[in-house]
Amino acid sequence: MGDFNIDLLAPSKLKQAQNNSSLANEFISSFLSTGMLPACRIPTRVTDTTASLIDNLFTNLDLKTCDVIIYDDSDHFLILSEVTLDKPKVEHPERKTRKLDAESIESLRNQLNNINRSPCLDNQDVDQATNYFIQEFEKAFDRACPAKTSKSRRQEPRKPWISKGIVRSIKIKNQLYKIRIENPSEDNKEKFRLYKNNLTKVIPAAKASHYTKLFAEASGSPKKSWEIIHGIIGKKKMSKFPESINHGPELVSDRPGIANVFNKHFANVGVRTVKESVAANNSEQRNKFEDYLPPSSLSSLFLTPTSKEELINIVNLLKPGGAEGIDGSSTRLLKLIIANVADPLVHIVNIWVLGAKMR
Repeated sequence: MGDFNIDLLAPSKLKQAQNNSSLANEFISSFLSTGMLPACRIPTRVTDTTASLIDNLFTNLDLKTCDVIIYDDSDHFLILSEVTLDKPKVEHPERKTRKLDAESIESLRNQLNNINRSPCLDNQDVDQATNYFIQEFEKAFDRACPAKTSKSRRQEPRKPWISKGIVRSIKIKNQLYKIRIENPSEDNKEKFRLYKNNLTKVIPAAKASHYTKLFAEASGSPKKSWEIIHGIIGKKKMSKFPESINHGPELVSDRPGIANVFNKHFANVGVRTVKESVAANNSEQRNKFEDYLPPSSLSSLFLTPTSKEELINIVNLLKPGGAEGIDGSSTRLLKLIIANVADPLVHIVNIWVLGAKMR
């Protein structure tokens, strides 16, 4: 706080001399780069002919109030500010998480294998079969991977150089933009343009200052310096060797076993492709659709039923990312347990197609 003798209203005065406006911009930018914001935005020195803002308070604290008090014994007004030091308690929303480690997944597999599937596989009503499967799956899921309630924390700024002061500056810029849209006067446009330009300079300067400090701290350590460089260019670390993989119904966790599974898979691609081609041309396999659909005719379009192998292949091709379902299940979980639930899912898909009608 003090009498800086620089009119901070100069950037908003279109008729102000260019050098004064430039000096005020540089002065404000120097404070913004350190996360300090001007608290007062109204004139603090008023004479018969001029009104200027040369007294001000710069802070990175949350101000509840900042105003001026007219003082008759001087043409400089007093600045009154109120600071709230105790932050109000923030109620964080609750969220549910599930324990999905190797032990829980194995327990879920075992429980899914022990489910009585007859009420699903013997039922030709798609709604009843689906509801039964979902109910049994949710019971097994809750037993093997119970949901726990936790409180989610407020997300901090993603970039380490985005300080609280810069976040406040961004909010002020957004407010100025809103004012400009609601009242597109030349004065409002100029205020928004100048503030936006200053903020555009501040953020890269803060980023450069952040990395300069990091490199200074890592001086003499090439390993730390390369870690910083990789963080800047976005280079990811080498992925770790998988702890375990699913090989049919088995879970292979030892490294030689994992290597053998991969070797066997890729060494037999040609043989497996030939076998699949022969099976597809086999008349018994080709006529398998008769189990669900009536015989085809030349003037009709028909789909052959899906199979367990086809469903597993489709699921394994899904991307592991994405949001979880309402019950906490995810694509990653589905890929781990698809072999244990493929039979009822195949039946549900086939009877759904059988009962579907063209719209």
